Amino acid sequence: MLSYVRFYRSVARWSILFVAVALLLVTACASTDDGDRFSHPVHVTEVVVMSLHGVPPNDIVEKMHRSGIVYRLSETQYEDLRERSVTPRVIHYMKRTYAQAVENNPKLKNDEDFSCWYLGYDGYWYGGGPDGFHPDCEEVDSDTATSANAASAS
Repeated sequence: MLSYVRFYRSVARWSILFVAVALLLVTACASTDDGDRFSHPVHVTEVVVMSLHGVPPNDIVEKMHRSGIVYRLSETQYEDLRERSVTPRVIHYMKRTYAQAVENNPKLKNDEDFSCWYLGYDGYWYGGGPDGFHPDCEEVDSDTATSANAASAS
């Protein structure tokens, strides 16, 4: 009977060790930076919800940066975001994504019919991110938009 107890204790120890090593391997594989880029677009509605729930502005900006989105909002829309508890830091980042994208491709600034942008489910205009800019805007390179986001995050 004693040998069975020793056997099961030994199996239990090895099982715990195996599970611990497996968890370490899974965590190491999941923490690569390549998978974080363009995780999903962060729309304005999500920014407002995170702000209302007290998520720190730097965390919101980091999530927005990972999404690669360029925001095209009017001053009236930005004022509405201020009234809805979105911090100046987050709004500055949103404005900066647009300024950097326009700097890299002036066609975006003169795009009065919004042909380079896509309309999000929440009624705001977006560019860049996992989908890049609208195909009608051939001069825009999605890598340019992502480098604009990288420059504006720093």
